[in-house]
Amino acid sequence: MKAYFYLLIFIGIGPFAFAQEIWTIERALQHAMDHNLQIMQARQDIQRAEVDLQAIRQQRIPSLSFSSNLSNSIGRTIDPTTNAFTTESNYNQSANINSGVQLFNGGLIHKRVQNAQLLRQQAEMQVAATEDDILLMVVQQFFQVMFTKENLAMTEANNQLLIEQENRVAAEVNAGAKPANELLEIQAEVARSEQQVIAAENQFTLAVLLFKQLLRLPVDEEIEFQLPPVDDVEPSEIDLLSISELRNRALAGAPAVHAAEIQVESAALGIRIAKSQYYPRVSLGGSLSTNFSTARRISVPTGSSIVNQTVYLDGNPVMVGFENPTFRLESIPYFDQLNENWGLGFGLQLTVPIYSQGSTSANVQQARINYQTAQIQREQQVNMYTEELERTIADLKSSFRSYLASEKTLEASSKFFDNIELSYNVGATTSFELINAQNRKEEAEINFLIAKYEYLARQRGLQIYLRHGSFE
Repeated sequence: MKAYFYLLIFIGIGPFAFAQEIWTIERALQHAMDHNLQIMQARQDIQRAEVDLQAIRQQRIPSLSFSSNLSNSIGRTIDPTTNAFTTESNYNQSANINSGVQLFNGGLIHKRVQNAQLLRQQAEMQVAATEDDILLMVVQQFFQVMFTKENLAMTEANNQLLIEQENRVAAEVNAGAKPANELLEIQAEVARSEQQVIAAENQFTLAVLLFKQLLRLPVDEEIEFQLPPVDDVEPSEIDLLSISELRNRALAGAPAVHAAEIQVESAALGIRIAKSQYYPRVSLGGSLSTNFSTARRISVPTGSSIVNQTVYLDGNPVMVGFENPTFRLESIPYFDQLNENWGLGFGLQLTVPIYSQGSTSANVQQARINYQTAQIQREQQVNMYTEELERTIADLKSSFRSYLASEKTLEASSKFFDNIELSYNVGATTSFELINAQNRKEEAEINFLIAKYEYLARQRGLQIYLRHGSFE
């Protein structure tokens, strides 16, 4: 009973414990979009461009700053609160709040905001272009894995077929029905087939390893690839369009081309930014300040006193008492001084550039050179993208024709091999003819697999080229 219980547990958890991850082309592409480091780094550039844009926009807002200074004076100095000389050692503090705003600078801030917006759009286009590059690599490697897996299965099947033929020929040789040379010939072919199996295993292992590295998957993780059936290898509506139609649609949404065009716009704006240095600048500033000093005193009345003085009346001295008020000096509290000593000031500043030692002219010339360079780079990008796209389209159309031709060749080779095998079984043909027919069939199978996955990879690659375009 206990053994039956453990068996039920094993059957229940077995499929979950030993299940392999199933990877389709859609899952691979999405995983690359979410985890590829180059794409993640490119997305950081968008955030960086957004931060730059916000920083430039805030230059339109008046600046505001606070400063304070604390010092100790010894000897004969000027009290900053009264501007009077004092010989008393004292501490003094000043506090200032300053603000300023640019009223006119030749439209420099507005143009810089426009340029920052262009650079953010360019960063977004660069992300899309990076995604396209990575997705094309994933498509190529995914179908390479698919090809090597089917090639391995086909090689193992052919090797098993040769082993069965070897066993049958060995029995016939032992019975004296066939000469020993035919067995030796089959054994040599089996050895060659085993080498092909080993080579196919290595190709499949390497292809899976490169796939895992490309998608940043653990090397020791067991994964399985879901292969589309052969019936899915059919031309889509896009495949039937002409090269010029496909090129125009792809160029309309190509992120790399759009990034180059934005760079041209940014360079043209750079000329206007450089020319802004020719214009005068007008700025408005204001400050609120106050100070404090321990040397400052206030006189506080304490009463009065009689001071006797001698005066003369009719030439006779007379002592007369005069009442004088009396005072004492007291320190003024800290916050009272700050409140009493504050002052407010405004200023308007005009700066007119007259001679800048040629720096402004040089900046304008450099901006014009950058604009010309951006135009050349745009043409280069358009040409490179167009050439790659046209090659992809031409390869797609030719690979589908190659696929149809290889399918017919495989069908004919398979039928030829079946006929030769029937003839060999009845003794009408030699082992040499059988091996030759099998090699032709194996070659046709390999060519068929190559054509099949070349077409599937190029078809999916063209879809990536066109994923940003408009299809109505």
